[in-house]
Amino acid sequence: MQKNKAVLSLAVIIIIAAIVSSCAPAVKAPEEQVPVAKDDISLYYPLKVGNEWIYDGEGNEYASYTQKVTYSKDNKFQVMIDNGGTRSANIYAIKDDALVHTYMEGEVYDEKNVLDIEENFDETIIKLPVEVGNKWVSSENSYEIIDINASVTVPAGTFQDCIVIKEVYKDKTAYRNYYIKKGVGLVKSEYKTNDGFTVSSLLKSYKLVNEQ
Repeated sequence: MQKNKAVLSLAVIIIIAAIVSSCAPAVKAPEEQVPVAKDDISLYYPLKVGNEWIYDGEGNEYASYTQKVTYSKDNKFQVMIDNGGTRSANIYAIKDDALVHTYMEGEVYDEKNVLDIEENFDETIIKLPVEVGNKWVSSENSYEIIDINASVTVPAGTFQDCIVIKEVYKDKTAYRNYYIKKGVGLVKSEYKTNDGFTVSSLLKSYKLVNEQ
């Protein structure tokens, strides 16, 4: 009799265990994480030797200018800017999450290469992630991405899905909006003071060298 009771008790335990197991929620296998492709900051300002942009100006005689990429080395690019009053040599460096203006020298009228000269400037032009609300401070000025789907019409045409970066100067008396089209570069900049004075530079034409 004792043996039969033991067998019966064991059978009941097995049945209960089976019922509990069948009622337990199934454990889901962890979902495979799909890596998110990181945005390429260099596409917002295509810096390839030979690339050139020409701008018409409004509100100031020096708002019209040209800029051309003349030299490159590693992640650094030399850009010559000529506004009719002076010609400056500038260096832009592409970093993991930002495009940084690292050098500026005025009154440069020859074709010298300045890429190996020590940095004298530090201004972050664009910073990832490219999304509305992204903010940073550079050279004591405040920057914020305020739009990523702007439509901009300039002499060079109409550009859709432009990002707009607002720079507010440290004294809070003026600000500048930069309109940038991915794959093209800067298509418009607009400087405004609190009393309504406005200076604009509008893309007239551009030339981008094809990748080899």
